[in-house]
Amino acid sequence: MIDDPAEALDILLEELKRQKAAGVRRISVSDDSLSTLKSLVGGPPSAPVSTFKSGGMDPPIFTLPAGTKAERIQALRQLVDACVETKKHLTGAHRALLGHGSLDAKVVFVGEAPSLEEMEAGKAFAGASGELLQKILGAAAISPADYYLVPVMVWRPEPPTQYGKRPPTARELAFNLPYLRAQVDVVAPRIVVALGAQAFEALHGRTPSITQARGQWFDLSGVPLMPTYHPNYLLHNPSASAKRAVWEDFLLVMEKLGLPISEKQRGFFATS
Repeated sequence: MIDDPAEALDILLEELKRQKAAGVRRISVSDDSLSTLKSLVGGPPSAPVSTFKSGGMDPPIFTLPAGTKAERIQALRQLVDACVETKKHLTGAHRALLGHGSLDAKVVFVGEAPSLEEMEAGKAFAGASGELLQKILGAAAISPADYYLVPVMVWRPEPPTQYGKRPPTARELAFNLPYLRAQVDVVAPRIVVALGAQAFEALHGRTPSITQARGQWFDLSGVPLMPTYHPNYLLHNPSASAKRAVWEDFLLVMEKLGLPISEKQRGFFATS
């Protein structure tokens, strides 16, 4: 039995994607099942399905002024802080979350929607996932001067259950995408790395899945895009094969950057 509703929803979504890929276009869902699904997303069992549709959030349209990279990021900060929709999703002393790191970075790493820990810390990749990412970057010899870390959204998706986590909706990702793309445009990196399914969906689309896409180069408006697993995936699946898969993706990033790769580095997490 799955105790975490967020995990149950993830499993359901993966099964629906599998059936769609297999050619299934219609499924039958009982009233009891609909009631259960509604309870998982935080709504009362008797509420109509339309109650759970996202509100009308049109993605923001804006053009950053000319200036230095720091000036343009500051202009973006002012836009985000003034965003009426964004303010609706902030609580307490939380501030909308932009990226951090070098504005002259060679690589932009895009992560998941912010967690509560990240909102409270005021930066992306706080906590265990950030510590693991730092270890990976250290092993890859990618210095702080060469990377910029950014969440896929500027706010944390409100939790529908007591477990306090859920993936962002497609509408939420679409609304936040202009803020994400603006940061990528300002930094103008040589490479963008999508860490996890949320980031890859926002930047490329829902297909292929992160499992099918990782290890391959995609195009992001002329910038090479590499999808790979998020550090959280490794925290929940610390197998040698999972670590090796992520490391192979980082080797491709290192090669694209022209970084020297030693035989020792090539052999990290080898399973044979």
